[in-house]
Amino acid sequence: MVQEVVSTRISDAQGAADDLFRQLRGNPDSYNAVIFMAAIKYDFAALSIAIKEKFPNSEVIGASTAGEIDTNGFQNDSVVLTTMSDSRTRVKGVLVENGSKYPVGSKTDIETALRSAGISCGDPSSHQSAFAVAFINGVFNAEETILSNFYSIIQNDKFALAGGTAGFTGSEAKTFVSYNGKTTQDGAAFLFVKTPCKFDIRQEDIFNPTGKTIYVTRSDTINRTIYSLNGQRAKSVYAQQLGVSESQAEGMTFENPFGRHINGSIHIAALAGFAPDGSCSLFARVVPNSTLEMMHIGDPEKKCDETCSGIKAVIPSPKFTLLMTCITRTMAFDRMGIADSIIRKYRQTFPTFCGFSCYGEQIGRVHCNQTLVSLVMGD
Repeated sequence: MVQEVVSTRISDAQGAADDLFRQLRGNPDSYNAVIFMAAIKYDFAALSIAIKEKFPNSEVIGASTAGEIDTNGFQNDSVVLTTMSDSRTRVKGVLVENGSKYPVGSKTDIETALRSAGISCGDPSSHQSAFAVAFINGVFNAEETILSNFYSIIQNDKFALAGGTAGFTGSEAKTFVSYNGKTTQDGAAFLFVKTPCKFDIRQEDIFNPTGKTIYVTRSDTINRTIYSLNGQRAKSVYAQQLGVSESQAEGMTFENPFGRHINGSIHIAALAGFAPDGSCSLFARVVPNSTLEMMHIGDPEKKCDETCSGIKAVIPSPKFTLLMTCITRTMAFDRMGIADSIIRKYRQTFPTFCGFSCYGEQIGRVHCNQTLVSLVMGD
């Protein structure tokens, strides 16, 4: 397995594609897959077409970002592109359109793509030599729906998936994903990978349970809103749990998210904010009649060390690394003055790497927030 990572700040879509292409060392036909991540300032549709034209024989997926990541650090206003090269590996992508309304409409396309990659639906051993990368549009709150649809098709809950919700910056809520030059604002781009190479997909969570639990008495699952906790307005209970006033609680949401119990593990649901009626909006679904953990931020640098050590224990010689980290983490690391330290730890672990700041992360069939999802491949 060989990975190349290049980046550009040229703002013109065609100029950016030309610059990225010039920097690559390999033969274009040697790349199984090309993955790009672009700041929202770019004409994403034009960029997607321009990049695909450079790699007519490769599977190409892309996503808009809330920031880009490469060996130089956490970036903004750039395009980062990475390649995957391995003669033993098969890849195939697919675009899911109208994902928030008609995700099942892409069932046949997903099945066809899986077969093309050599992956059989319903095979209980498919997870041993294959995985998926997913870039999902934000804005439409469709991550859980798209994931549920995919796992109903693959029929193997052990099948690994690493994903990131496409991001954006600025006041206009818009995100993009693309596959082979075709772009959508409501759906997902999947890349299915069948490989003899060893791979590791994991999630890093920098939050710890506080031992305080709360009960969801009323919530809107689809719109990701909690109206009442413990039988009271959500904002009041949240502030009580923190021992602060409601106005103080508004500025404490990043450090104190909710933890959901899913499949025996705790997964973060970030708070987006509070409405005047005291309800709480989230970036992930929380079902009524469930129990949440109050979480509190731990030591991100220590957790990063643990993550890197854990990956190296499984993949002693990393060859390909893709990182998808929540934008709130990126912003917090900057506020805490540890962004450069985090990147240094990645440099010490991976020969090269890239990724993006996203609006949510997917690990298997679970959508969550304020975490890092990493995909690392070896020989």
